[in-house]
Amino acid sequence: MQRFLGADVVSIKFEIGFDAMGVASIFFNIVLTDEASRQARLRFVAQNVALTLMNQLKTDENGVHAYSNFRSQSEVASIKDPAWA
Repeated sequence: MQRFLGADVVSIKFEIGFDAMGVASIFFNIVLTDEASRQARLRFVAQNVALTLMNQLKTDENGVHAYSNFRSQSEVASIKDPAWA
């Protein structure tokens, strides 16, 4: 997947489950480089990553909702949250 996402993505973790409405879903925790997380780039990078994941995994065609959460590399290092490690 890295070749589709480029150098802006440090890591991707995911969980498969159901959202609050009971729909099959995939929940992504995506760590971006600090450069990609800068305000001037974040919206473009986040949209590109989320759409690439959805297209490559064909979430819409498979009836799965995709949810993407983003954090910067430095933020992840400072919070020590196992869900993002």
